[in-house]
Amino acid sequence: MVYALWFGIKADRFDETAVPYLESALPMLTSWKYEQLEPLLSPAARRDFENENVRAAYQSFDRLGRMISMEKPQYVASQSDSSDVLGDIEVVDYQVVMQLDSGPAVIKVKLVADGKSYFIHHFGIHSELFVDPSGGN
Repeated sequence: MVYALWFGIKADRFDETAVPYLESALPMLTSWKYEQLEPLLSPAARRDFENENVRAAYQSFDRLGRMISMEKPQYVASQSDSSDVLGDIEVVDYQVVMQLDSGPAVIKVKLVADGKSYFIHHFGIHSELFVDPSGGN
């Protein structure tokens, strides 16, 4: 019971600021255009995107189509950490169910909070579009 109470307090704390951030950031993330995503990225994520293969992989998600709608982002977890560039940070995980042109998808987003702003640090997208109908990988 103590864990559930603590989880709820942490979720409420982040939901006040992270949910509005995600509601404005996810349409830009799902534009599949790096120019729109870049300002939202953490310094470490920007370094990752300097790799052309990472950038090409992101842009290949355009086959999912545009975002039609999304449910309220759901808090998953958070932890304290530190960053060479941002100093003391909180790493906050959210999960969001979305409807894209290609169908439903779930995006898992790892945000970095430096006390003033949020940045997208990592994300993963789960969609039936990526499932091989033959059962292979």
